[in-house]
Amino acid sequence: MEIEELENTVERCREGDEDAWSTLVNTTLRPIYRLCASYAPSAAEAEELTQEVYFKLWENLHRYNTGSNFMAWAWRVAKNLIIDSYRRARREREAAWLDPEILDRLPGSDNPHEQAERRQRLGLIGKTLRQLDEDLASLVLMRDFAGMSYQEIAAALDLPLGTVKSRLNRARMELATGVRRRLQIRAVPPATGSAEGLIS
Repeated sequence: MEIEELENTVERCREGDEDAWSTLVNTTLRPIYRLCASYAPSAAEAEELTQEVYFKLWENLHRYNTGSNFMAWAWRVAKNLIIDSYRRARREREAAWLDPEILDRLPGSDNPHEQAERRQRLGLIGKTLRQLDEDLASLVLMRDFAGMSYQEIAAALDLPLGTVKSRLNRARMELATGVRRRLQIRAVPPATGSAEGLIS
């Protein structure tokens, strides 16, 4: 949907047009869901979080300044709600990061062996992400898992584009370093009769 058409749809929503709201949701659902799925540990929670985001958008639609880029505003509203939820639940996410249902909805190979390797890599990345600073982890999730553009992230976080790129680069470097360390630890066989070297 073109920007002008999207703005007109938003205006119709604010006037109480239910069909316009359905159109708005259908138009923006894919990117919003992907953002939610990048933070949620299960498909069910991703869907619930997506519903909460749209409820928040509807509730605050009167605060949107017409013509100021609806998607940028929607990203900010969604980001605030999602990150608050992510922070509250972060300590409860140790058992699982991305469940099979979410992985099945993300682009990937149909080859079972490649899917198994991908799940293993994502699980390792997920464990490492939880050790990163929350702001840096958020950038990786928004860019590499939710598929947001640099411009969308900058708008959502209210940061200069250059800052987003430099911080994301730093986040990726720290993530890569953490993953390499975990792989090295896995490669070291445990000593006989000892628990050292075991990875849960």
